[in-house]
Amino acid sequence: MSYKTILVVKNRAMGDSVMGLSTLQYIKELYPSAKIIYALPLWITRLYKNVDIASDEVISCDLKNAKDWLALFKKMRKIKPDVIFEMQQGGRTKKFFGTYSKIFGIPYFFHNHHISSGGNIHDQGVIKAVIQRDLDGAFSTLSHKERYPSYLHYTPKVSFSRKYKKRVILGVVATRQTKMWSLSKYVDLCKLIKRDFPCLNIVIPLSKSSGDMEISKELTALGISSIANLEYVELENLFEYIGNSKLYIGNDTGLKHIAIAAGIKSYTFFGPEPPNEWHPYNEKDHPYFYKEGLDCRTEHAHYCGLSVCESMICLNEFRPEDIYQVIKKDLDD
Repeated sequence: MSYKTILVVKNRAMGDSVMGLSTLQYIKELYPSAKIIYALPLWITRLYKNVDIASDEVISCDLKNAKDWLALFKKMRKIKPDVIFEMQQGGRTKKFFGTYSKIFGIPYFFHNHHISSGGNIHDQGVIKAVIQRDLDGAFSTLSHKERYPSYLHYTPKVSFSRKYKKRVILGVVATRQTKMWSLSKYVDLCKLIKRDFPCLNIVIPLSKSSGDMEISKELTALGISSIANLEYVELENLFEYIGNSKLYIGNDTGLKHIAIAAGIKSYTFFGPEPPNEWHPYNEKDHPYFYKEGLDCRTEHAHYCGLSVCESMICLNEFRPEDIYQVIKKDLDD
């Protein structure tokens, strides 16, 4: 089968969209002459405004109301894709693209990680690295099955102007509290870095959301202003800003995936969720801190889904002094 226009959909969070770049790279290898269009939530599309990725166009695919459905339908009629492939299929996208596929006879393939078995997807239902799941979907539906792709060979990549700065990025935010290393520990880590590397600029990127503003207030009360900078970076400049830095240290969040795709080394704190799914990267290039063998993670599922936890045993035992001893070799010029 030969396709001229391929629509790739990932209607998920920002970090998921970055991990999806890996599968775009794989599809581009399969169909080098095809036009590849990447469909994402509207607010995320700005992230890719100033970088080059393995797609020819990025469009929005919000489906929150009837107006969104009509807008996307009009885009689809203009794009006229030969095939649609969705990573981590969602409920609304299933209805929209499934209906579109039936009306216009366009093949619609997908990987739905909530389906435990069946279908034609390789290793359907197997818990594995997110990028590998995405690749499995593309391999099973779009490839000629000649060579099975490994996520280790498809680290997400973006291209942009390189202007290196002596800057360290701390990713202190996360989607829920239980994924966050203590803010006071971040402050203590900053002090250790500044003690030995006074010329390094330590930056904590924050958005203008209410949650990030609360984090800003707490960090300021902890005395962060004298040792690190709290900065708001526009979404369309995040890749270039982080990618021109020296190192990322932080929680498992979208900023971590941006740092890796931008080509800098990262160190990640993993608490309630094990890294086997959400850290689909070479551990040597991108190490992580993770406390093994906690029963509380697996009492109800293969990870802990709590938003708030009193003990935070999964993260609280990582001491800033120990973390610094690990990362300091990467702070030298």
